[in-house]
Amino acid sequence: MDPLARVIVGNVVIYPATLRQFLKKSHYFMTYHPDTERITFEANHWYGGVILFEIRNASHENAQKLATELGLASDSPKSCHWGKYNPVLNLQHNGSPEAEQLRVEMLRLSVPFVVVKTDGTEPFALTNGQGMHKSPMWNVESMLKIIRDTAERHKDQLATTP
Repeated sequence: MDPLARVIVGNVVIYPATLRQFLKKSHYFMTYHPDTERITFEANHWYGGVILFEIRNASHENAQKLATELGLASDSPKSCHWGKYNPVLNLQHNGSPEAEQLRVEMLRLSVPFVVVKTDGTEPFALTNGQGMHKSPMWNVESMLKIIRDTAERHKDQLATTP
């Protein structure tokens, strides 16, 4: 990956290799809107899609080149939608040693996550795509298994940037 490679769209110069290195892992997607000649780059990090940037007066070729350089995949060469999926877990952290153990394990395994601090009276909880796993119904060992299984199941995605 050439760090000096760039995509020029109108007056905007984007260095995709650099951008890839600094993006936090999440679910990223980019869309080209041919009717308005607009590129939108979005992330979905638990709270719904958020537009990170928008480029206007862009061609489909600009969008394709940017998607390729960012490591985003599409269904077909003529696609107007590209994406990169990474699992993102949600940890409700109540300040307990058990909640901290879960946070450390996600860091150790490089699993992207969002921490929601609670007031300490709520139990800690882990949410993945299969629902919320809350103590005391779920113990810390069961939640650690979910984290480790997620890391193993998505090891190919987690090894890439973004």
